[in-house]
Amino acid sequence: MILLPTGEIFMVNGANLGVAGYGNVSWAIGQSYADQPIYKPIIYNPDAPAGSRWSRDGLGDSTVARMYHSGATILPDGSVFVSGSNPNADYYVGKNVKYPTEYRVERFYPLYYSKRRPEPVGLLSQLTYGGDYFNVSLSSEDLGGSASNIAKAKVVVLRPGFSTHALNMGQRYIQLDSSYTGNEDNSGVLHVSQLPPSAAIFPPGPALIFVVVDGVPSIGQTIMVGSGKIETQPTQTAAALPESHIATVQNSPDSNNSNSSTNGATRSSLSFTLSGIIGFVIVVLFA
Repeated sequence: MILLPTGEIFMVNGANLGVAGYGNVSWAIGQSYADQPIYKPIIYNPDAPAGSRWSRDGLGDSTVARMYHSGATILPDGSVFVSGSNPNADYYVGKNVKYPTEYRVERFYPLYYSKRRPEPVGLLSQLTYGGDYFNVSLSSEDLGGSASNIAKAKVVVLRPGFSTHALNMGQRYIQLDSSYTGNEDNSGVLHVSQLPPSAAIFPPGPALIFVVVDGVPSIGQTIMVGSGKIETQPTQTAAALPESHIATVQNSPDSNNSNSSTNGATRSSLSFTLSGIIGFVIVVLFA
């Protein structure tokens, strides 16, 4: 299970029958405790209407049985790198081995991958726990030619985690508080808070930061969260954000809906951790 910069969840690998693991028992498939590999990845969108949150749109099938000891991780460009599989006690290959030690790799590309990516200006290389907000500029092209689309923009911080044994542990995802200013030339500025003033929400260390506009993420940039060390992290009071405002836009396709407005900060902190749903993932992958 991989957290995408859009807030969606990408699920891949596993099997339809059995459990994770291997051993020399009579009912094992070779040494594998699982059978019937899952070749079709799927994406869960928590923001979609109930009944339509699961989708395989745009995703090709895997060509490799990826069982125990497989792994996957998000890449800075938003694609998913998938590798490995070895439901065996050691290196194990041969013509009659159904699930051999696997060295082939694959990449999967969500639908947003081939779309024009936002090119934000002003992202920081290090975030603090609380403190002054920062400004991120988006061009008219980034906003699809309409300043009103800045209301669909968000800044997220994502930690890819550590992938092993068909699980990805330590992933973190947080949407930073933000407000916005839409300009008359259809460009815009996001006013973005630092991380919440608690290292428990997002521990210190490396991470990726993305700007997502209407479901399309920028290329992720590597940042440092806090000091990057295992130590007590300084915290500060979070600065108040400016009120959201979109100026009257001339000759915009959405000009009838983009009159001056003040809506206050419009983005709330949203965070995911992997630990709360590992059980669910195991059930889905190996049920």
